[in-house]
Parts: sequence; C-alpha cells; structure tokens
Amino acid sequence: MTFRILHVDDDAVFLDFVQAVFAHEEKYQVVSRINARDALASIEDVAPDLVIADIMMPDKGGLEFIHELRQMPALEQIPVFLLSARSRDLEKYASFGENAAVILSKPIEPDVLRWKVKAQLE
Repeated sequence: MTFRILHVDDDAVFLDFVQAVFAHEEKYQVVSRINARDALASIEDVAPDLVIADIMMPDKGGLEFIHELRQMPALEQIPVFLLSARSRDLEKYASFGENAAVILSKPIEPDVLRWKVKAQLE
C-alpha cells in the first residue's frame, strides 16, 4: 500500500526538503502544493492519507486550511501535521491541538519527520 502525503508550504525549499525526506520510501508519495488554495483545489485528486501544512502562508494560513479540510467528510479525521518556526508558542492554544495530530518545529530533522509520519500511518 502506498500512502499519499499532501504537503502545503509557501517555501519551495521546504517543499523540496520534504520530497527528499521520503524520496527513497516506496510506501510514501508526497504531493506538494505551494499554497492552500491550490491544495484545496486538488484535494479530491490527491486523496491524501496525511497532510503536512505550514502555519504561515500568504493566501490562507495553515489553521484556516485545516479548518476547511475538517469540513469535508472524507477528510475530517485525516492526520495533520502543522509546521512552524514558532511551534512551542502554538502548543498552548487549544485550537492548534484540536486541529492537528502533531505540531512540529521548523527546521525539522529528516529522521524525526519520517518517524512521526510512520507512527501516524502505519
């Protein structure tokens, strides 16, 4: 079985980084989108098993994006990782914890990201 990961981030370097983290993992296919609007437009075609989203994006922030995902019956229980350089500050707010499976700090070690994803999906 192949798991599909939708990664949404306005930083092209970080999109490439996450692609590289899973490049040699046959079980995972990472689909990257540069903004939340494009991610939402392609969500049915992507049919993700897990979402990784940046918190701070120019067109629509990560929380707003995740809130819209949670309104879709097929995605209301999907695991979500929120990434931020300010993750320690975010953990105090209940809305982040309610909408995300995992809140992670940027930058993140590749092995940590790989392990966290495997723990959610396998």
